[in-house]
Formats: sequence, C-alpha cells, structure tokens
Amino acid sequence: MNQNIMQIIGQALDDEISSLVHFRKELDPSIKDCIELILKSKGKVIVTGVGKSGDIAKKISHTLSSTGTSAYFLHPTDASHGDSGIVGADDVVLAIGKSGESEELNYILPTLRKIGAKIVGITANPKSKLASLSDIVIITPVLKEACPLDLAPTSSTTIALVLGDAIAVTLMELKNFKADDFALYHPAGRLGKRLSLYLDDVMRKGDNNASVLETAKLPEILKEITEKGIGATGVIDKNSKLVGLITDYDIRKFLTKKTLTPEVSASELMNGKPSCFLPTDKAYDVLLKMENKERPFSVAPVVDKENNFVGMISLHDLLQKGL
Repeated sequence: MNQNIMQIIGQALDDEISSLVHFRKELDPSIKDCIELILKSKGKVIVTGVGKSGDIAKKISHTLSSTGTSAYFLHPTDASHGDSGIVGADDVVLAIGKSGESEELNYILPTLRKIGAKIVGITANPKSKLASLSDIVIITPVLKEACPLDLAPTSSTTIALVLGDAIAVTLMELKNFKADDFALYHPAGRLGKRLSLYLDDVMRKGDNNASVLETAKLPEILKEITEKGIGATGVIDKNSKLVGLITDYDIRKFLTKKTLTPEVSASELMNGKPSCFLPTDKAYDVLLKMENKERPFSVAPVVDKENNFVGMISLHDLLQKGL
C-alpha cells in the first residue's frame, strides 16, 4: 500500500517535470515580445484568468507587484460588472487559460482592447478564441496533466506559474531591481527587516545609552550598567569619544585577577579594543557578525565615523526585532 502511494506521487511529479522540461525546450519566443511590451508600457500589468488559472493569475500579480512591476489581479466576472474600470489604455493584460475557450475570460477581452490595453494570451491552444483576441500569444504546451484522467489542471497550472515567475524575474533584472528595492516593498516581513533595518533604527541611544567617563569609579559603573539594563557600558573621554567597553564579563575577569575595590576606575576595567559598529550598518549583518565570531558577543558599542559614542546594540534587541 505504502509503495503504491509513493509510486503514484512519483508519477505525478514525473508528469509535471516532464511537461516543464518540454515547455523549456519548446520555449515560445513570444515571451520576449511580452517582456518588451511590459518594459515600454507606461501603465500597469493586469493579470486575469478563471478557475485554477485565476488562482495562478493572483500569484503572478502578487509576484510582479512585489518585485517592482505594478500589477493587479482582475477577476473576469468582476470585470464584467464594472471592475474593468481599473484597466487603463497604457496597461498590459496577461490573460491565462489553458484551453483558451473560457467564456468568462474571452467575454471581457474585447472590452479591454477597446479601452486601449494590450492583451497577452497565455494558452496551450494556439487556435483558441483567447489566442485570436490577443495581441501577443504565448503558447504553453502540456505533455500531460499529472491528473490520472488527464483532466484536472496540474501540469498546465505549474507551467503557467513558472512562466509568470520567469517574467517577473526577467523584469526585475532588466529594471535593475535591487535588494533595497525589495525591502521597500516588504517592510513587515522577515526578509524586509533583514534588508531595511539599520543599527540606527534599533540601537539604544540618548538617555537609554549606557556610558561613563574613563575616570568613573566602580559604584558609578555598576549603577550605570544596572540602570540601563544592557549588561554593559561604553567608556568615553571628555570629548565623548569611545575609548572602551565594560561588560559584566570584564568585571568578573578583573575580579579573578585582582581585588575589586570601589576605587577601581573604568580605564582599568574596560576592554580597550571592543568590536564596534556604525549606525549605518545593516542590523542583520551585525547580528551575523555577533553570532558567528569565534567567541560570540552579546553587546557592542556603536560609533560614528569620528569615533563619537552614539549608541549600544545588544543581541537581544536584534533578535527581538524578528531578524
């Protein structure tokens, strides 16, 4: 029984893979025309389809939008009842339909053409009505649906999805879409945070930044570390330049070697060469450096280019941001 299940799964995967390989080998050169049309268009991309093709169209529109190409999913039924007003004369419509004979989809295409939009039909049937209504036709041949009845959209929707991804990726590259652009469109997600958050956004600064003069004595040092709650304090000179860092570890290390008295100064306790970062460093890059150092550290001072002590960053603060 279990072997039979694995055989069925394997066959389904093989059917979809073989259809994808065939699609790749027979890649329709009209895809290039589609890309060039979108690039020179001053409008947005409207992606439409019904049924399973509609689900694929939604995904493609989201992928395009998040990678620098303004896109919108339009349901054909809604378009027939007023939503076609979202379509402009400068827009490009990606209309997806395996058979190319969906009445709901084909019904709206003449209207969209009258508005002035260009139609790119994505279909496995070059003789379909969808193909005849399109300015550009991309043929997506399907060897076999993974469905044992060769009916349920499986291989065909996979091909349409992969084609949509390929179009989005190509547009990204041709538009020189960078990681910072991606972050701009994904501010709340983990990827967006990793790309868009800088130390200046998360570091402790101002009254929350722990600092003492290099002449400060042990009671003042302990008070500052305790009140600021970061387990460390920066050590500065009279010009607010960073000269060192004192952590709980530095105090314990001093205690094992010498007698710890109230007269011990910050300059005696401090690490004079701590790892430092700039406010303009990306938070995620700093997190990796703190975690991956031979001896990981949990807190670090932040200085500007003139070595002014401007903040403190902790591993806890970075992780709390969801990086």
